[in-house]
Amino acid sequence: MPSSTIISTQKMNIGSPDPTYCFYLPNPPLLPEHWHFSHEDAVTKLIELNGNHWRKILTIMAKICAPDDNWKHYRDTQLLKQNEVIMIGSNQMFTGEIQRVRWHFLVGAVVSEELSKQIEDSSFVIIDDKKKLLFNNQSTFITPYLDYRQYPNQLIVETRQLIAQKV
Repeated sequence: MPSSTIISTQKMNIGSPDPTYCFYLPNPPLLPEHWHFSHEDAVTKLIELNGNHWRKILTIMAKICAPDDNWKHYRDTQLLKQNEVIMIGSNQMFTGEIQRVRWHFLVGAVVSEELSKQIEDSSFVIIDDKKKLLFNNQSTFITPYLDYRQYPNQLIVETRQLIAQKV
């Protein structure tokens, strides 16, 4: 029997309306009642409701996006508030109203297969020796799922270095 992948048909954007970092994911977290990304404890509440799986996702996002090495503080106080958005079920890349550099992370096979078709320069270069991270030399990454087994710390370091070189 062939296996099939189920992707959420629900479309949802979680985070800043004008992000620098756009993470495209296949499935949404549960959201607490009256939750909003701008609330002081927004990320903490997401983790409390969704558990370890979403803690890992949000931690890897923070490690990539934090301006310094204090990713835990960044995750708990700043993540999703100004510079990041999680796009669930999106069938197009985020462009926004203000023209500026945006980093796009097509997370996992299902999302990357769907959205990479829309990229004009779709010639992606393999960045790491395990062939998990690809970059189109502009602003788009194809990444493994945001889980430590698939996206370990060394790959996070390589991602941050590449972003630093391009800024």
